Amino acid sequence: MKKLLFLFSIIAYLSMLIGCESTDEPEDPNDPTTYTLDEARVTIDLELERVSSESIYFDALLIDNNGFELTLDLVEDTIFGQNFKLYINGIFIDNKMYEIANDHLTYTFEDINDIDPNRIAAVDVTFNLNGGMLVRSDFEQVDPDSQLTITSKNDGYGSTFSIIDDTRFLLTYFHKIFIKYNETFDAYEVIHVDPVTTSTSQLDIGEYDYVIALEQYFEDEDILNTISAYTNEEKILKFIIFDQDLSTYEDGPLIVSFYTEDIVGQTFHQILTETTSLPIPIREEYVFAGWYLNDEQVIDFPGYKIIDGINELTYEARWEGYHMSDLTSYLNDLIPDEVYDDIKLPTAYSGFSIVWSSSHEDVITSSGMFIRPYSPQTVTLTAEITSSVDTQTKTFDVAVIGYKSLDKPIASSYIYRDFNQVDDNFFETLDIINTAFILGNSNGDLYGTGYLSNVATYIMSEAKKHGNWVIMSVGPSTEWSAIAASPSKVQHFANQIVDYINQYEFDGVDIDWETPTSSETKLFTALMKVVYEKVKENNPNHLVTTAITGGQWQPPKYDLIYSNQYLDYINLMTYGLTSGSGQYQNPLYKQTAYHNPTFLVGRSLTTASIDESVKILRDTYQVSYDKIIVGVAFYGIKQTRTYNDSTQSYTTWSNAGSVYYHEIYHNYLNNEQYTEYYDQGAGVPYMVNDSGTVFISYDNQKSILEKSRYIINQELGGMMFWEYGTDTTGILLQALRTGLMK
Repeated sequence: MKKLLFLFSIIAYLSMLIGCESTDEPEDPNDPTTYTLDEARVTIDLELERVSSESIYFDALLIDNNGFELTLDLVEDTIFGQNFKLYINGIFIDNKMYEIANDHLTYTFEDINDIDPNRIAAVDVTFNLNGGMLVRSDFEQVDPDSQLTITSKNDGYGSTFSIIDDTRFLLTYFHKIFIKYNETFDAYEVIHVDPVTTSTSQLDIGEYDYVIALEQYFEDEDILNTISAYTNEEKILKFIIFDQDLSTYEDGPLIVSFYTEDIVGQTFHQILTETTSLPIPIREEYVFAGWYLNDEQVIDFPGYKIIDGINELTYEARWEGYHMSDLTSYLNDLIPDEVYDDIKLPTAYSGFSIVWSSSHEDVITSSGMFIRPYSPQTVTLTAEITSSVDTQTKTFDVAVIGYKSLDKPIASSYIYRDFNQVDDNFFETLDIINTAFILGNSNGDLYGTGYLSNVATYIMSEAKKHGNWVIMSVGPSTEWSAIAASPSKVQHFANQIVDYINQYEFDGVDIDWETPTSSETKLFTALMKVVYEKVKENNPNHLVTTAITGGQWQPPKYDLIYSNQYLDYINLMTYGLTSGSGQYQNPLYKQTAYHNPTFLVGRSLTTASIDESVKILRDTYQVSYDKIIVGVAFYGIKQTRTYNDSTQSYTTWSNAGSVYYHEIYHNYLNNEQYTEYYDQGAGVPYMVNDSGTVFISYDNQKSILEKSRYIINQELGGMMFWEYGTDTTGILLQALRTGLMK
């Protein structure tokens, strides 16, 4: 009996194999004659395109009708199981690919090769970067988050979608994406975004190469919505790629691809088929140890066949921490030999913790913040490095660049207007920047909100980077007499100056009291004594200067024989010395005769030349030449007169106001009604119109170069000018830079 039961079991098992199906318990436990079909394996001859296998539980039929349809019809008393699986030629067919209705299955497919078990499989490979990131050659193979077209460069007015590298544009009302080229990734890295909150000058974001800018009401809503999502950080941008070299791009279509962090920095997918080398990601502070599939390292994607049944898999990046020697090399490369800006001092690196200290916290703090000293120094930075096994100490000596030298000749300036127009040439050329003006009331209180805002916004940060001395210029004001007449007000006024120097980080003060009377001579000295002593007590490096008009009339009112000791420099205003009688406002040398006798123009007022003025200060008031900073004019003074036909005579020349140099350059030099002359004897240019009714006295490139040579030869302190906003061409500033060899 036992042998008979065993034989029946064998026969049942062979029947399942021959029918290519497996059964589990009956669907209906009360109906022992019903079988559940959980698996069906069908073989199809690819050449004959027909089913080549049989089953006792279903009939299989393949139909070719502009594509292929495979049907399975179950025999009586057989049902499909809930977890039914279909295999064709050994290939698992996903249940989403076919339909089952009662006892009928239908599977359609386009190509007979789709069921070729030896065909190469398309595998969806997930790369788990595990904290790393892709480089450009890898993430370029992945679709970007978006792709837009920039159409212009340096459109700071917002009519187009533009890329900006001109720092004159503040882009206050723009969506802004700041980018910097990252050599490691060979792509532009997004370092900051701003959703129309403020101007570029107000953002403390470090160095960048370009700004992708879009005006806040840009007419193309699709572009606006895309960029707005990035600047509002609804999507976190990481890298940007352009289809052209930005260094040569000037105008026209520029395709820009945006890659977000989730594309390049977490996981990414690729559909791979053939044997393929795997990408090599990057992770700061770690060494890539390879890709792993489960716990086995994988060098290449091997390629799979359909029969392997692998449709998707995940590779995980693994990383190894650096050794102490690697960290030391990293820090040696990171810490510069010379410091002139904030530096990065990492507090953690590849499993190490780092605590920094500085030998001069007032110059470089333990967090790497740089406070420029007035003179060069050497700072020792100490890193205490702790790992899981030990603690080591490393030291780094760095040379700190101080403020610009005040060796002769000094390049100095005043800036009163157009603070927002300053550029790199401004800071690179100048040693001293006199910012004008903070004012004082009759009680000695300082005020000037707009002025302080301009200095903080446009001057101070760049000046600190370049090492310029930024001076707070006080005046002009009608309140000087009231302040100087009261010793208590003078004390309060001087205290205010020191407070403002400290609060707003000025490097000194310039007292611009231009109209003291003869009776106030001693009051000027008393005022300067208190200011000088308080400023120097606060910081002996800070400068105390004053502005005095050239010629013979003003210097006596400043008691210079005594007040000179309380001044580091005198800004000698050898411009605007006269405004009538056809005389020069700014001659280098005395010129007693008219250079142009036809129109009675082109001579100097008595003692009102640079040469005469500096000699008066030296010979009469014992002011040494190295304290005198000579002034030149970045503007012209216009004089006019009229012609009377009846008397056939002219009226006298009279002041008609100022003409900025950029106006002279753009509106007069190319005007056929005007002729420009250069007086070699006086060392200055001028121009007269053809009718002899307009005369303009000014400085140009030639006169500034000549005055520079005079300053150098006479060993004077330097040259300054009034003022930056009156020449937006940059021509005169460049002449000063050339003349003083800056």
